[in-house]
Amino acid sequence: MEDKRITQLVLPLGLTYEPNHKDIVKQHWNVTFARQGRMSVGAKRIMARVIDQIRDDDFKLRPYYQFRISDIITEAGITKETAYKEVQGSLRELTNAAWEFESLDGSEWYIRHLLDTTKEKAVGYKDGVITVLLNPQLEPYFVQIAHYTKYQLSNYMSLKSWYSMRFFEILSAFRDTGVWSPTIEQYRQMMDCWHEKDKRGKIKKDKDGNPKMKYPDTRDLVNRTITEPLEELAGTNLAFTYEPTYEADRMTRGRKKIIGFKFTLQRKQDGKIPEYWLQNTVVARVVANLRAWKVTDRNIALYLEDVGTAAANRLIYEWQLKENSNEQINDRAKYCNAVFVRTGKAAQERLKNEVQAALLK
Repeated sequence: MEDKRITQLVLPLGLTYEPNHKDIVKQHWNVTFARQGRMSVGAKRIMARVIDQIRDDDFKLRPYYQFRISDIITEAGITKETAYKEVQGSLRELTNAAWEFESLDGSEWYIRHLLDTTKEKAVGYKDGVITVLLNPQLEPYFVQIAHYTKYQLSNYMSLKSWYSMRFFEILSAFRDTGVWSPTIEQYRQMMDCWHEKDKRGKIKKDKDGNPKMKYPDTRDLVNRTITEPLEELAGTNLAFTYEPTYEADRMTRGRKKIIGFKFTLQRKQDGKIPEYWLQNTVVARVVANLRAWKVTDRNIALYLEDVGTAAANRLIYEWQLKENSNEQINDRAKYCNAVFVRTGKAAQERLKNEVQAALLK
């Protein structure tokens, strides 16, 4: 008897809106410092193109995100001939990817898949357009985020190593101090070189009963995970140097054990407002308003990213209220700069503490 059941072929959508990409990608601290398994550069680029469409004033995730395949291959040296297979492989990775997260208040641990494959609209590729559905349960990490890592998308998209991308993300969180000093254990966890686990999350053991670890020899760890990022990031604002941190005392003979690393950004903040800020209409408007209240370019350059445009606008509004009251500001340059710098330093200190807490989880 003929089977009359209808088999419906679900295809990804053609382009239904014009993607509006930003020059800056913002990523929540708990995403940056999540225990991320290593994935291909193509998969990381796809996620970057999704995240860069999420706006500061968004209250919900879009039902789906779309962009052209040229948005991920232009800077990557991928040919059109191999792009289709590259996208297929990357989307397979992303649909299988599950990261370990801490809850926003740090009280819970849980696992979430990054993408949602349960909807009628499918994750996939059609007619040069990639469609991605983020897991709606991750909405707090991507929408209305208060604390985030910022990095320039153009430089990020040109990187060809997963380790380079991880360095780009993490070092962006340490712009203010210019130094990241993880222990060897923290570094291994951030770079997916910690204890190997089976499908149930149980740590694998070697024949002697010791936990198996990727690149167990520290010299091999350095060569495999640091050498390439040093070269790839050399031409960016996140060019860095590194030095190992050794144990203070050793009870037995032999070389002192490496217990951590110190990564130092080579470029110091020069107090100049980056040109690409002024190409963004929202940021340019905030900069113009701060200048009108006599906040110096140096202080804007040093603290605006950490204060944030929304908080900066609130300060300007408060100054305007003050100006229209009986408590007028006699010296804008002195008063407004002092308030703005104090707010910026407080934000930097808070963010630095949260980064350290995330690393200790």
